[in-house]
Amino acid sequence: MTLSSGKNSRIKPTENLKIVLFNEVNGLCPKCNKPLMHNNKNQLTKLYEIAHIYPHSAHPHEAELLKNEEKLNDDLDHEDNLIALCRDCHKIFDIPRTIEGYREMIKIKRELQRISRLKNHWYENKLESEINDVINSLVNLTTIATAELSLKAMKVDEKASEELNIMIKMKIKSCVQYFYTHIQNRFAELDKVKPYTSDTIFSQVKTYYLQLKSNGADQNQIFTALSDWIYSVANVKNNEVAEIFVSFFIQNCEVYS
Repeated sequence: MTLSSGKNSRIKPTENLKIVLFNEVNGLCPKCNKPLMHNNKNQLTKLYEIAHIYPHSAHPHEAELLKNEEKLNDDLDHEDNLIALCRDCHKIFDIPRTIEGYREMIKIKRELQRISRLKNHWYENKLESEINDVINSLVNLTTIATAELSLKAMKVDEKASEELNIMIKMKIKSCVQYFYTHIQNRFAELDKVKPYTSDTIFSQVKTYYLQLKSNGADQNQIFTALSDWIYSVANVKNNEVAEIFVSFFIQNCEVYS
């Protein structure tokens, strides 16, 4: 996309770009969570507008206000500088323009971009289809054996950093306590049928974990991103099962190592 030639001339977002920006916020206003589409008897009504984060044709007082603030892109019509907002939040953001509101919108957009990049990596990072056998065995589990785990669950405490949210930490430890042994045994059974299957899957998880870590994700973001990834690329029916598997991989040293 090229820069507009005139100060007051802006490039109208294409329909494809509007779809990208709508999907970026998952169809909800990132400020107030209001749905951006209304369905009335199969008639869809658009309830959002595409907002410029840094104003496209800034008034003198706006240019002065934001002169020391960062821009996500020098091309003000670029996707980086655009965000889908409900009409109310767009108006509140624009009038009056404030430094606090601008910085908040920058923060929101950066987080949306981070999540979008993660989703784009899902296609590149696959899991062996055999993991679905382990997933199905977990879904159909009727009894839980916790006695065999013994003290190995303490690895979670050793690997968790201070930044890890206490609720996530408790969730991980609980999943490890109840499901680690079962999942470990199922992977062992897979290896009897097809040797090195578990090693392949563990390596795939490790590779994606290292990608997240190298991109600066903290342990909370890594837990969420891995759960979303497993939910997306494997035959997982709910996110809780995905979180159980992430907890297993943490205990098994593929994650947080």
